[in-house]
Amino acid sequence: MRLTLVVIVLTLLLPICAHAQVQFGIGARAGILGYNQSEIDTNKLFWGAQARARLVKYFAAELSYQRRTDNFQINRGNIELVTKPLELSGIFYPLAILPVSPYIVGGTGWYFIDITVRGDLGLPYITGEGTLSLTEHAPHIGVGVEAFVGDHFSFGGDVRKVFLSIDNQLINYKLDAYFVNFTATYYF
Repeated sequence: MRLTLVVIVLTLLLPICAHAQVQFGIGARAGILGYNQSEIDTNKLFWGAQARARLVKYFAAELSYQRRTDNFQINRGNIELVTKPLELSGIFYPLAILPVSPYIVGGTGWYFIDITVRGDLGLPYITGEGTLSLTEHAPHIGVGVEAFVGDHFSFGGDVRKVFLSIDNQLINYKLDAYFVNFTATYYF
């Protein structure tokens, strides 16, 4: 049944894509990542890059990468948390005929997390120095807006809810994570 549905959708989209002009863009993004909804306004900006391919004016695919570093002082120790999200998203522009167009975004992401402990945290079972690296996979959904300035430049922003949970031998924690992104893209 799924294979039949995929074949039908591809058969309908292929003629549209054959006549479509693909518009490819690259750009910079600044973001705020909140591990829970209440901390979203207390975070600093962190930077990254994105690539977008717009198809049929109403649809786009996006690949983005960002990096964030946080330091937490606990007793006489330090925990450095480095989060590197790599997201693959699909974007739908319902009002693509307008120069300022809202969009709906959804996709999946891989979240590379490095936790480095230094010093005495005063916690049981955690001693010495070391780094724990995790890779978690999580879907995301969101809404945003993109505004074109001429034929090649766009500026925009979006809010994405990330359904991220860390589940391994040491940590079992579900995060209420949110991304707020600001983008600038140059389309070729």
